[in-house]
Amino acid sequence: MKPAASVLVALATMGLCVPIARAEAIGQAEKEGWSPEGYLLSLGVGAYHPSGNEDFDRFWAGDNGPLILVEFDFFLYRIPFLGPIGIGIGGGWAGYKGPVPDTTQTTKFSIFPLNTMAVLRIDALARETPVPLVFTGKIGYTNVFYNEDDGSGKQGGRSGGLGWAAQLALELNFINQRRANALDEDWGINSSFFFFELAGADANRPDARVGDKLYFTGGVGLTF
Repeated sequence: MKPAASVLVALATMGLCVPIARAEAIGQAEKEGWSPEGYLLSLGVGAYHPSGNEDFDRFWAGDNGPLILVEFDFFLYRIPFLGPIGIGIGGGWAGYKGPVPDTTQTTKFSIFPLNTMAVLRIDALARETPVPLVFTGKIGYTNVFYNEDDGSGKQGGRSGGLGWAAQLALELNFINQRRANALDEDWGINSSFFFFELAGADANRPDARVGDKLYFTGGVGLTF
C-alpha cells in the first residue's frame, strides 16, 4: 500500500474510533447515573396534635397545626447493597389558635420540635433495580419547645423524649435520567424525591405533654 493511502486509512480508522469511544463513555455515565451521596435536605408539611393533653384539648381539640418541618441529614457511611447511614437534624413549627372559654379572647399556642436522630436510608431498590422507591428509618431524641399566649401573658417551656420516624420516598430521576445526570454534574443534586413519613415524639413530661405519639408529614427532598 502506498504511504498516502496508508495515512488515509489510519485517519479514517481514528475518525471512526473517536465517536465509538465517546458513545461508550456517555452510555456508561448514564447507566451508572449516581454520584456518591453525602447530604439530604427535605421540607415536609403535615399534622401534629399533642397526645393525651386534656388542657390542650380544651382550647384546640380539633386543631392539627399544620406542622412545617425541615430536615438535614449527613451521611457517614454507605452499607453495601443497603444504603447510607448517618445523622439527621430536623426542626419545625406548628401553631394553634382558639377561643378562651366564656370570654371573647383568643389563645395561641406554638410548638417548635427539634429532632436529632440516627438515619438509615435503604435505597438498594432505586440503585440496583428500576423500582424508584426508598425506605428510611430514624430513631433518636426529640425536644419540643412550646409557647402559649392567652392575651394576658406568655409562658413556655420544653419537653423531650424518644423520637422515631419511618419514611417512604419516590425518587424522580426516572422521569428524565439525562436531565437528572445534568443536575448532578452541574449542581451536585444527586436525586429529588417526594416522600410520606409517619413519626412519633414521646415528649410528654407530666407538666408538659406536648409530644404526639403518631403524626405525619409529606413533602419534597434533595440528595447531594
